[in-house]
Order: sequence, then structure tokens, then C-alpha cells
Amino acid sequence: MEINVKERERTLILRKPFSLRFVTELKAILYLLPFLIPFALFYLWPVCRGAWMSLHVWGIQGMQKYVGLANYKKIFTDQNFYLYVWHSFYFVLICAPSVIVLGLVLALIINQNIRFRTAIRSMFFLPYVLSVSVISFIWLRLFDSKYGPINALLKVIGLPGDIHWLTDKHFVWWAITLATDWWTVGFVMVLFLAGLQEIPTDHYEAAKIDGAGAWKQFRHITLPGLSRVMKIQVFYQIISCLKLFGQVQIMTGGGPGDTTNTMIRYIYVTGFKKDMFGLASAQSIVFCVIMLLIAVIQFKLTESKD
Repeated sequence: MEINVKERERTLILRKPFSLRFVTELKAILYLLPFLIPFALFYLWPVCRGAWMSLHVWGIQGMQKYVGLANYKKIFTDQNFYLYVWHSFYFVLICAPSVIVLGLVLALIINQNIRFRTAIRSMFFLPYVLSVSVISFIWLRLFDSKYGPINALLKVIGLPGDIHWLTDKHFVWWAITLATDWWTVGFVMVLFLAGLQEIPTDHYEAAKIDGAGAWKQFRHITLPGLSRVMKIQVFYQIISCLKLFGQVQIMTGGGPGDTTNTMIRYIYVTGFKKDMFGLASAQSIVFCVIMLLIAVIQFKLTESKD
């Protein structure tokens, strides 16, 4: 009898923490349901549906036949796939660093005690609230080779004013980058400004007493203080640049030739122009895997540096 009582006490002790953990986890799941339900409906289900479609020949009228991995084989044997992936990464290489540097410079300027600081901050942030289509049409007119204000301004200051910004392969990427930087630099600036305001002013005062100049203060105080914000900025800008579509679709249509065709536009043309939704779904899955790999690499690099 004594043995049975002891066994019961042990089982009660073991069961009690488990029941408490179960109740706690159940409460956590209930709190997360308002997020999990839309996430499952509007993200997980479309991804699973797209993966299923990628295994079929699928047109505008629906599924036609099951082809297995044939769509994926077609992607990796298509030379255009590698070209458009390179175009997407090329835009990352020229746009992400430029918008981060510009945003940091603006944040450093506005963080100073200058007049009309709030107005200047609002002026740079306002373009970010506009849609990509509005931004693209604005810069489409600005870069007009005949009547555009940019070429007219170049003529006024004595520079060549007959540049074909959107039809010359030597200038088109820089035109798209300039438009994108103008659109997104306000958001980058605000994040850096928030990071700058979190750095204690005592650090700068101590550095001045020790005789540190502006460059040493920036290098040893500002940059380390902005390390977390910088990681977020780099991660976000890389993913955002890889998803380039609206500017290219409206401003250049992928031209001149295939110079500005990116992966997202490649998927769009395959699905909505060529009526090959199965192949477009396979392209989307492949590109999604590429972006996930980039995200994993970034997390690993930041963890190793930490």
C-alpha cells in the first residue's frame, strides 16, 4: 500500500507541471490565433497551392495535366532564367548600398540641431507614402529624353542634355535606381534617425573630452550604435530590391531589349502574358527558395559577427 501511495504521489508531481505547461501553451496559441488564421489563409495556403500548380500544366482554364518536375527542369535549362536572376542581383548591388548610404547621411544631417528639422524630415519621407505606380509615372516623365526636366536641367548647366535614360542600356539601371532611392530613402532615414536618438549623448561628450574628432566619433560610436538598425536595413533592402517589378514594368517594360527584365517580371510575363501559370508557379517557388537562402545566409553572418 505504501508503495502504491508513493507511486501516485510521483505521478501527480509529474503530471502537474505537464498540465501547467499544456495550459500555458494553449493560452499562447489562443492569443496567436488572430495572427495565425490570416497567415495560414493568405500566405501558407497560396504557397501550398502554388507548389501544387507548379507540378502541372496550368492555363487560364485550369489544370490540364500533371507533369511532375518538368516545369522545374524547363526553368533550369532556360538561359533567360539565369540572365533575369543576375538582373535582380545587379539591382541589389547598385540600389541597396546607395539607398542605405543616402539614408544614413540624411539621418546624420537631420539629427543635428537645425532649423525646420521636422519639415525637412517630412519632405524626405513623403514620397514613401506614394504607391510604386505613382512614383514610376512621375520619373517616367522626368526622364523623358525630349521634354523631361532632367535633360533640360543638364542643358542649362552645360552638360549633354540628349541622354536617353530609359532606352539606353548604359543609363537605364541608374535611372531606375535613382527613382527607387528617391522613393525609399525617407523610410531608411527614419529608421537610422531612430537609431541615432537611442545612442547616449554622454558617449559623444566623453569622446570630445578625449580629443576625438568627428570621424572617430562616427567610426567608434555612431556606427557601433547603429549596428542593429544597419542589419535590419541591409536585410530589408536586399529583399526589397530582389522584388523589383513596378518600376521596371511602368518605366521600361523590361527594355531596352531584355536589359531590365527581372525575375518578378519574368514570372509575370510567363503567367499573365503567355498563359503558363504552372510554369510561373514553379518560377515563383524557385525564386522564393533563392530569397530564403539569402535570408538564412544573412542570419548566419549576423550571428557569427555577434
